[in-house]
Amino acid sequence: MVIKIKGDLNDKDLEEIPEIKKYFSRIYTVLSKDIRDKLKQLKVSKEKKKKIRRELAFLPKQKQNEYLDEFK
Repeated sequence: MVIKIKGDLNDKDLEEIPEIKKYFSRIYTVLSKDIRDKLKQLKVSKEKKKKIRRELAFLPKQKQNEYLDEFK
């Protein structure tokens, strides 16, 4: 997503943009190698894997494993 900003903004103004606020309010998790390997083994389209990867990024590792185990 690209946000066009007109004029000069200081850091405080930047933090008040709704899209920026939403982005920083989320908790991101990096997918571990074993989770990435499990994801590769799924027999779903690349587009579906991309969507799953996005969902997994916001879950703790335990929940990531549970989520992927449901696909088996």
